[in-house]
Amino acid sequence: MLGEFSNFFGDLNQLLKLAKKPEFQQFLANPKVQELMKDELFRKLVQEKKFLKLATHKQFQELMRDPEIQTSLENLKRNASHAK
Repeated sequence: MLGEFSNFFGDLNQLLKLAKKPEFQQFLANPKVQELMKDELFRKLVQEKKFLKLATHKQFQELMRDPEIQTSLENLKRNASHAK
């Protein structure tokens, strides 16, 4: 489930480039993402790059199955390949 997503987080330079993109800002502004960002455990797992544990986080799993979020991530992934 995390495969390419963990690589996405792992490349900080790529992430910083994408942070300026409207698609990324739209993704972060999504209420479902905002709700997850309030979760202390989620933030800790991301900060510590514990992606295997992150994959078992229930709220994260639900978010990753959400069709709207999947579309947003696909758009980000497309932009990431253009940002290189």
